[in-house]
Amino acid sequence: MKEPAPAALAWSSRLAFVTLALLVAVRVLNAASMFPRLPADTSKFAEKAKALPHTREVRFVATDGIQLYGWVTGRSDAARKIVFFCGNGGNVSGYGARTAEVAQALNLQVLVFDYRGYYLSEGSPSEEGCKRDARGAWLFATGELGWKPEQTVIWGHSLGSAFATSLASDLQNGHGFGDVKVKSARALILESPLTSAAAMAQRQFGFLGVPHWLVYADLDSLSRVKKLKLPIFVMHGTKDEIIPFDMGQEIAAACGARTLWIEGGNHNGLWTFWRESMQTGLEEFLKE
Repeated sequence: MKEPAPAALAWSSRLAFVTLALLVAVRVLNAASMFPRLPADTSKFAEKAKALPHTREVRFVATDGIQLYGWVTGRSDAARKIVFFCGNGGNVSGYGARTAEVAQALNLQVLVFDYRGYYLSEGSPSEEGCKRDARGAWLFATGELGWKPEQTVIWGHSLGSAFATSLASDLQNGHGFGDVKVKSARALILESPLTSAAAMAQRQFGFLGVPHWLVYADLDSLSRVKKLKLPIFVMHGTKDEIIPFDMGQEIAAACGARTLWIEGGNHNGLWTFWRESMQTGLEEFLKE
């Protein structure tokens, strides 16, 4: 007869199993919180697009063939073009009105789209998947839309700043586009950016000791901006309640970016409540 395992060994095995299960659960919850799809009535998206000036729905594919949904807003003869990356809790419909206002105020045409797995876009979100979405958006803008790279600016808000930075890096290095030859963007705008997912985890869950072990994604914008060779503009509110203000400062210092620090500004309301400051800062940067 086989002798039972010592009690200490049995309890150690159970503890290891429970610990592993908790780690897996934390990573799953981390992934869900990084890419939350908040309730939205997608049947209203087309109606909302039609209600905005110079706005239409578009569909295009990521570099791995996943179909994505977006809007193009602003006049087609606008002097400057923007490929815009939403924050992780936003979507085309939520950002649409703001994007249309920005386009009209600054004479821009803007492509804004939903990441894979969000609403009318196919697939399931992940860091690498969203990078492919970013490359697909660029190819669509400079291909089907006919935008010239030298007049096209990349703009990312919040989590979108990481994918905007990644796209700028990929364009500079020709990475991820297969045999397609690409040119760098004219400039990069980072609104309320984070330095990296690991740094955010350390800020929020430092009591765990090594929280970066549980991080679902890398999102290391800080290391990428140091190597970029295009003009960069960083905007951040000093009272940002989601991404600490000093992260924006760290990003700007790492790449010598032009900056706009909005005193008292929060995370999601910079254009809504500090529009004059944002518009002035953006106009000055874009003119340069």
